[in-house]
Amino acid sequence: MASSRHGPAFLYVLRMSGAEDLLKVGLTADPVARWSGFHRRWFEAFDLERTLLVETETRGDAQRLETALHRTLKAYGCPVPLTMRAFAGGATEWYRGASAAAREFVVRCEADGFTVHMDARPHVAGRLGAQRHVVASVLDQAVRNDRDGVLTPEEIEAVRDLADAHRAFGFDLSDMLPADALAILRLHG
Repeated sequence: MASSRHGPAFLYVLRMSGAEDLLKVGLTADPVARWSGFHRRWFEAFDLERTLLVETETRGDAQRLETALHRTLKAYGCPVPLTMRAFAGGATEWYRGASAAAREFVVRCEADGFTVHMDARPHVAGRLGAQRHVVASVLDQAVRNDRDGVLTPEEIEAVRDLADAHRAFGFDLSDMLPADALAILRLHG
């Protein structure tokens, strides 16, 4: 994919899971990589069926849209939820009760000719499917590290989160590693 400074980008309206209407607005070249920075279980923490994506041809286009949306939603600003990783940034880009206004903005983007995803799950599933070779490599390396006695509990947790993210989108991992390797990583079932 193009670097983060040039090439295609996305404006995203990331909806938190749960009853409260909480949104994170931002831009990125890679939504999956960005969202996983906010929460280790991003695929559960966010309601991806109600998350909106606007594809742009350039990062500059995404920045212009992001700035306009932030201005539109200014009155809805709220603090970062405590469950989010503080180091991920974007502390001023959270909004409460703004879903309808954000959705109207995105609909206008579509009318202006941008490609819009009103449900981010299919896009994310496609990205994850394209990264299966990376997952297979990570799983294989984790098994080798375990056999060498250097796999830490934190690494096991990260590998399980990665595997669970793929499972959440319907990807079967059993064809990537033998059953004993999946058991070593506690990824069976």
